[in-house]
Amino acid sequence: MTYAILGGLERSVERTAAALAGLIGVPAPHFSRARRELEAEGWLEHTHSEGQVKFYRLGEMATGREVVVPLRNRPTA
Repeated sequence: MTYAILGGLERSVERTAAALAGLIGVPAPHFSRARRELEAEGWLEHTHSEGQVKFYRLGEMATGREVVVPLRNRPTA
């Protein structure tokens, strides 16, 4: 829910795990563990990293849509 509010479907959430954990009132290690589990299940998607900071957005399970656009088949001669 926090990722949906802060990032929506297109953007990454640009807040640290510690800040998000404080926002929802849980210890940072618990938040990070839950985030890893949600990423493994497809609910969150890792978009990029800046140094050791990872950024996430809602994944396919959360949005119900394919995030990666499939390639079109090209006709062969």
